[in-house]
Amino acid sequence: MPIISNLEKADQFNSSERIISQYILKNKDLILEMSVHELALNTHSSTSTIVRLCRKIGLKGYKDFKIKFSAELQQHYDGISNVNYDFPFTENDSYIEIAGKIYELSNESMNLTKQLMNSSTIEKTVRAILNARRIGMFAEGDSYIRALSFQNRLMKININLISTSIHGENDQLANTFTKEDCAIIISYSGETKAPARTAKILRKNQVKMIAITSNPSSHIARQSDIIVPLVKKENQSIRFSTFSSQVAIEYVLNVLYSCLFAANYGKNQKLRIDTETMFLDTRF
Repeated sequence: MPIISNLEKADQFNSSERIISQYILKNKDLILEMSVHELALNTHSSTSTIVRLCRKIGLKGYKDFKIKFSAELQQHYDGISNVNYDFPFTENDSYIEIAGKIYELSNESMNLTKQLMNSSTIEKTVRAILNARRIGMFAEGDSYIRALSFQNRLMKININLISTSIHGENDQLANTFTKEDCAIIISYSGETKAPARTAKILRKNQVKMIAITSNPSSHIARQSDIIVPLVKKENQSIRFSTFSSQVAIEYVLNVLYSCLFAANYGKNQKLRIDTETMFLDTRF
């Protein structure tokens, strides 16, 4: 039986052995660097108790434990899968396990979002942005941070997105847009009250709307001309954080920025080189 499974069976251990086993499970990535004396010190136990625990789970001693535990951990990390998107880690996970799970969650969120993309949607989105007289960006909460980063990058290639940092003013901004303009609304659920109200105003003003959302049948999506899909993995109400949705949003915005850059590649490349050269020349 695997060492981790054996250590999790606390009912077979006495109180001292239970403390040691729990410490090992919570510090899996640190244990391999510890001597038996260091482990004893950290668990307020003795080296003989640790050796006895190792033998109780079928090992010859602490040295045998470290060799086999190292191999088992490698397989364990390589096999981490099926991450819970709402609660991707537990209190018993080591830091390296958490790193592995967040890495997997991020990769899968991007892969699944990429599968939802198609060339026609990206082309229509890029054309709508480039042809617009003005471009508005509407987002709230965590998504607003992603939107600010996108706005900053586009500014550097002379594409100016208009947004407001004042809470509650999105509707006022939306009301200034016309049918010659384009608006990007980021809403993971597509049903949040404030963005839905903003979308209604934009629709009334015949603004060309691009919705970045995980719900293509949502209120905001139905109001929009173009839907850029996001992978839908998160519970809307119960979750640690918006890990998956924000990774997906960041990925979509990175793709759009890159495509907008590529649409005028030579011009944008020269602009970025000239700008960076100018800044280098003016630094003290």
